[in-house]
Amino acid sequence: MKNYRISIIDSPDRWKKLRTDWNDLLGKSAMPNLFLSWEWLYSWSECFLGDKRELFILIVYEGNEIIGIAPWYRHRIDNILFSVRQLEFLGSPEAGSDYLDVFMKKGREKEVTRFIYDFLFGDAKALWDRLQLYDIPSNSFFLLHLLTRIKENGKYVKMEDASFCPIAVLPKTEDEYFAGLSSRRGQRFRQDLRTLNKQGKVEHLTFSSDKIETALNDFFILYTEKAGWTGKDLHRLISCFVDKKGPESVQIDFMTTDAGCYIGGLLHLRFHNTLYMYLMAIDKTYNSKVSIGNVLVGLCIINAIRSGIAVYDFLKGVEDYKFHWTNNGKASRSVIISQKKPIPILLTLWDMAKSAGKLIMR
Repeated sequence: MKNYRISIIDSPDRWKKLRTDWNDLLGKSAMPNLFLSWEWLYSWSECFLGDKRELFILIVYEGNEIIGIAPWYRHRIDNILFSVRQLEFLGSPEAGSDYLDVFMKKGREKEVTRFIYDFLFGDAKALWDRLQLYDIPSNSFFLLHLLTRIKENGKYVKMEDASFCPIAVLPKTEDEYFAGLSSRRGQRFRQDLRTLNKQGKVEHLTFSSDKIETALNDFFILYTEKAGWTGKDLHRLISCFVDKKGPESVQIDFMTTDAGCYIGGLLHLRFHNTLYMYLMAIDKTYNSKVSIGNVLVGLCIINAIRSGIAVYDFLKGVEDYKFHWTNNGKASRSVIISQKKPIPILLTLWDMAKSAGKLIMR
């Protein structure tokens, strides 16, 4: 590793210059996804970084080539008694970004992870107190090699199961897809669609690229009205992302009545051959006997199959409707690593005490 070096990116201007190299490396990594793209994370930082949060991105070089990136920020958490500098993933906790990870050139995961670990506990040890990684994929190569390194050095790590992302791996035809589901699911979908059409003909509309700005505004009006809380921050995030990535990166699906009213909407994010279901807004008062959301999801999946999409990803969540449509999934874990400093050690002991208390109460 003599040719390896690490640079800390702590300013947006320096980060902006890495856009092309960032996405090039992501494409060469083992598990690329939209939420690690430069456009998504930079947009998130514009919306959610600020007071007590600052960039702490680690760029690993071999010679002049970037072979690893840790997309982190440093969060100063102040308490009456103490202050802690905690490293966290860009993209979290706001906005529900999934699959956040340290990504590296394929085949170099072990060496890069070890170099980052040695840097954190060596040259950079005075710059942070705790490393808290929420929702890192369970099959992350970085996580695998990080835990191995921690075990070798006898350090303590707190790790627990986090979230689960249900996924539908899509076949070539919709008949093949529905054949893989329970017969009841297909029957219920067709029955509910007929019921809605009897009440008043419904139509499925899809917007991507053309008129996406208008569709985005209409979606967040519906979302704010029907979801029960404002979508102002998320609207800003998606708008920033579209400005950087392009309108083809977002797909918005509506279900409308013959009166021209929106009774349901889904906001999708698109990355290569994957469609992520990011937000849902449903008018539950239109017909209390029919799950409009389920019908709209079914129509979107049929449209995705016809468009050649390979994966329909519901993202994190254990809502029942997601599992009605899926045939696969991905789990994640949350990891906390603390340095041997008084405050981090006290926090670790407090976490252990709380865990012990839960066991005793059970």
